[in-house]
Order: sequence, then C-alpha cells, then structure tokens
Amino acid sequence: MSQQPKKRRVKRSKMETSLTNSEVKKEPKPTDIEMKDQIPPAVPSSSPMPPGECSSCKETVEKPVTCGSCEKLFCWKCFDVWLSFTPRTICPVCVAEMKKKVESCPDHDQELNLFCLTCGIRICSGCFLHTANHKRHQIDDLDVVYREKLADTNGKLNVVGEVLQQFKSVVETTEFNEGLIEKTEQDIQTELGQLMEKAKSEAAGWKEGKMRLCGLRKEVPIKRMSLFGELQDKINGLAKHDFIAKKEELELEAAALVPNAQALFPPPIDYHDYECSLIPLCRMVPIILEKISLHLEDPKYDVIHSVDVSDSSETFWTIRVFKGKHLTVDFSQKQLLKHSLSFQLYVEVFHVDHRKTIRVMQETQSTNSHIELIEMDKLKESGYISNADEISMAIWIRPTSIIVERQALTLNYLDLKRQKFELDTKHCDVVSKLAESEQFSVGYFRIPLERLQFPEDDATVKLQIKSHAIKDFSGRSWCLYVERVKANRVCAESYIGVYLMLCSPLKKKSSTMRRRYYLELVNQDHEYSIRKYGRDKFDSKARFGWSPFVRMSRVLAESAGFVRKGAIGFRFGVQNRKRK
Repeated sequence: MSQQPKKRRVKRSKMETSLTNSEVKKEPKPTDIEMKDQIPPAVPSSSPMPPGECSSCKETVEKPVTCGSCEKLFCWKCFDVWLSFTPRTICPVCVAEMKKKVESCPDHDQELNLFCLTCGIRICSGCFLHTANHKRHQIDDLDVVYREKLADTNGKLNVVGEVLQQFKSVVETTEFNEGLIEKTEQDIQTELGQLMEKAKSEAAGWKEGKMRLCGLRKEVPIKRMSLFGELQDKINGLAKHDFIAKKEELELEAAALVPNAQALFPPPIDYHDYECSLIPLCRMVPIILEKISLHLEDPKYDVIHSVDVSDSSETFWTIRVFKGKHLTVDFSQKQLLKHSLSFQLYVEVFHVDHRKTIRVMQETQSTNSHIELIEMDKLKESGYISNADEISMAIWIRPTSIIVERQALTLNYLDLKRQKFELDTKHCDVVSKLAESEQFSVGYFRIPLERLQFPEDDATVKLQIKSHAIKDFSGRSWCLYVERVKANRVCAESYIGVYLMLCSPLKKKSSTMRRRYYLELVNQDHEYSIRKYGRDKFDSKARFGWSPFVRMSRVLAESAGFVRKGAIGFRFGVQNRKRK
C-alpha cells in the first residue's frame, strides 16, 4: 500500500510536466487496447480553453481539463482526485460506461485481461492473485496470447491459401483438357467417318471384283458349252469327205475349249470367295490321316491325329482328330484368354469330286469346340478314302473381325508379359539362392597337345592358353590360364601351371573380394584326377593358382590317363559365397 501513493505522485508529476509544455503524450497500456477500439482516449486539453464550469464540483475554472471522450470540463482538483482512483486519462463517468461494455470477472468485478495457458480460459488479476485455482499456472496477457495465437493461425491459413491458390492452375488445366477432349472427340468422329467411307469404297470395289469373277465363272462355262454344242452340230452337218478333210482342224477347235478351264474352278473352300482386307486372314493347316482302314476296323473312340497351330491373332490352338462313331475334330486353346472372343472354325474333307467335298463352318466363343464331320462307316462308301488309304483334310481358324483380332493380340501380349515377369521373378529368386549357396560355378576346358608343343626355335620359354569365360551366380566372369614353362634351374623338366583370373571389372579399382575356388586336371579315372583348392583375394588384374601344377612328363605318360583323344582336359570352379 505504501507504493501506490508514490505511483500516483509520479503520474501526477508527469501530467503536470506535460501540461506546462502544452503537450500530453501517453502510450496505451495493454489493458486499454480493447477500450481504444470502443472509446477514444481522453487526455487533458493541450490548448488554452476558455473559462468554464467543472462538471464535478460545479465551480468556475479558468483553465479546465477536458475529457477527450465526452468533452466535459473538470477542474484540476477533480482531475487529481480521478487520477487517484483510476490510471486512465478519461473521466470516471466514461470509465463506468466502458466497464458496462467490457466483460468483467463475476467473482472480482475486474476485467478479464489475463489468459491461463494451463487451463485455457480467461481470468482477471484477482483470480490469479487471490484464488488457488490458477496457482503456479502459466499466465500471460490476453492481448499477447491473442496476437501469438492469431499470428500462428494466420501462418497456417497462409499455407492453406497458397495451396488453394495452386488449385487455380488445376482449374485452368482442367478447362484446357476439356477443350482437348472435345477437339479429340471431333477428330475421332472425323477419322471414323473417313474410315467408314474408305471401308465402304473398299467393300464396293471388293464386291465388284468378286462379282465379276463369279460372273465369269458362270458365263465362260455356258459360252463354252454353247460353242461345244455348235461344234457338234457342225460336225454332224458335214459330209463324210468334208469331215475327213477337216478332222484335224475340228479336233484342234474342240481342244481349244479345254485350256484355262481349271482356273475357273472355285477354291476348295468358299471362304476364298469372300476374302477381304477388312477381315482377318485364315491360316490353312493340311492334315492327312494315314492308314485309315485300320481305324475303321476298331470302333474304339480314340485320337488319330493331333497338331498345334496359331491363327492370325497369335492365339495357339490344339487340333485333335477323333475317330469313333463319327469323324470328329476338336479345337482347344492352349492358353486360355481372360475374355471370351469369337472365332470362326472351318473344316474341309476333300473328295475327288469337288461337289462332294465336306465343308463345315462354325463360330464359337468357347475355348473348346467339337465338330462332327461324317460317320466313319460312310467314309469308304462315299469315296473319301484315297487309293493310298488316306483322307485329306484342311483346317482354317481366324477371329471373326479385325477388332477381335486386335483384342486377342492385346490379351496374348499381356499374358506373355505376365509370364515373363513371373519367370524373371523366379530367375532372380533362384539366382539369389544360388548366390548364397555353397555350390561352385564350374567350367570345362580341353587343350589339344599340339597347342602345348614348343616351336622348333628355342626363343619361346613359356606357352600360355586362355580358356573361355564362365559366370558365377552373381554374374561375374572367370577364366582359366594354362601355361607350359620350359625347364630351368628350379625344375629339371617342363611343367604346367594353372591360374584363375577374374575377368569382370569391380566397382572400385582398389576393391577386392575373397573367393574359394578349385583347379583340376581331369583324369579318365576320376579318383586319380589332380585337384587343388584355394581361397584368395581377387581383383581385376591379379591371377591366383599354382605353378608348377603338374609335370609335363606325368601328363604325357601312357598309363597316367590324362590324355584322351589327343587332348587334356581341365575343370575349374568358383564358389560365390563369401567364406569367413
């Protein structure tokens, strides 16, 4: 309580100093921020005022003090008294009105100008000082917390605003895509119209050519038969001596009616008559059933022929010919397509007389289909069996349309792609397992003895032969070096040295890797083969092995068993697993 008068004296001295200098400056306190938005700040008048009556004591004052809010006049005594009750530079009447507008604490009748960060509620100074509910809680000024929270929220809103601002580009892109879709649809319609016109024109031209061919097939035989009838009438109308004189001429005229007649015969199957580029092509599969008489004697239902074929959509089929009560052809797809597509199947059983040839056409959407051709008992009676005891057949398979052909090609491609992926996965699994196993990657190398002979001149001291490369389970290449070295002070006779070398480059020039390996000179009796094991650090340049490995005299010995068909054989292996 002793400090409050001192504060009032300090404020009063500051106010008097400001009045003497005709300037009043007061910084707004945090408690006045909310009020500043509602009521303008009130300060003593800085300009000379005419004498007036004090609104409090009703006395006439020469230099009154004016409230900036309500513009009432006060004397200096009343102004001093109001400063003792409130630190604000507005009159008590305005303060009372402000308190009515500002929410106050119901327990202490003070402004809720503090914020408890622990509890997350507004409190007044009395709640913080005189109650135990907020004791040792983290307290801060309400305006400060408001500004901090507002700044944090504004920062997050700015991020959201930036993201939403980017959505404008999505709208623009979508509108552009809508225009492209409409344009593409128009282009597709135009292209489809052009294709339809082209297809109609091609179909019309195809029809005209085919109908012309059919007309010729009908017209030419009729004309030739007419000419043949006229020739017969002419012969019958000639006198005997005239016929004898013109016999050769008449025979040549008759023979002229026969050439090119075979070209007028229709193809074995009607499909060729309506073949067009707008429909898929058929692939003919000839089938010859040999020794058919033996199958006629045995009525048991059995397969007498089987063949695998593919159509224009690269769909693979298995065709089986069954004999039983009927001669039956079975069609089955080797790989099952995910979607049922329609295919056309053609079967033809040839006869010497084309008019008796059996032609069957069937459309199917299933993966298996059966076609019964003719009863087995009627094959010989009807003359379908040739003198060589054979039946000739032909099979055609094709998709019903170009669209179906493309769908089948797509499905087959996807199926092959899936199979490749599965095989690659299995291959990687097997390689990874082999890479961790203790198995050796083995290579074989045979050398003719002629290559190990030194030339007649004595200049050559060493012969070196390199083998082909083998790959271990990690994909690294290895090769074998075989050397024959002449005798010297160390060895009294020539010997063979064997070395192993890494051919694949490593990731780093200075890096090395340790591998276990073996080198073997193969003997006809495997128990006497010379094999040595080793474990060394390999790099891309160094070779490791044994020198001398074996004496040449021991290799060339007749009873040794190392030479076979004028050559010696080596075997070498590399273990991929790192051994500790």
